Amino acid sequence: MDDELILYLEGAPHLQVRRAGGVPGHLRSLFARLDADMDDGIELDDQTIAAPDESQRMRFVLGQLLTALAAGKVDFARSLLIYVASREPDLRAVWVVGDAAAWNVELDFR
Repeated sequence: MDDELILYLEGAPHLQVRRAGGVPGHLRSLFARLDADMDDGIELDDQTIAAPDESQRMRFVLGQLLTALAAGKVDFARSLLIYVASREPDLRAVWVVGDAAAWNVELDFR
């Protein structure tokens, strides 16, 4: 569906979130804190980025999402997928192959 974002893991649907209705109220403060933390800089590809752009922020959040999945924190990973869905309205799927040692991620835009 057009209002969903699906994360595929090894070709199979693993997480799915709906965009309809926007961001649930209980996640708004979490997302504001995440944005504020990223405003202070991020670590990405073994580099410190003081002022990450939107693309770097998405890569960072997707990395955190995959780390959460690998640690069995499915609810937190789903929350981060909601964050991605709210920031990337044209993103319809995230395709992930590999494991925590080496993820290969492809983004599927409309």
